[in-house]
Amino acid sequence: MSERTAKDAIKKIAKREGKSESEIRQEMEKAIMIGFLNKGTRNMWDNLFGVGKLPSPEEFITVLSMNVGKKKKWDKKAYF
Repeated sequence: MSERTAKDAIKKIAKREGKSESEIRQEMEKAIMIGFLNKGTRNMWDNLFGVGKLPSPEEFITVLSMNVGKKKKWDKKAYF
């Protein structure tokens, strides 16, 4: 998935939820920060996005969409 496709996904979510794209981005940024700060999943975040890197909502969508279904990437043993 490209960054453009991720932006389109945010646009569609905003329309579906009756919110602005800005509101959806803010909600996603808040959720991303919560996940980023979770010490229990830090190793997984570092592997997906780079050590200490906080992804944008578009990058988050893009990276996760590329890794969905890749069992090795999501194998808990690899992260915990």
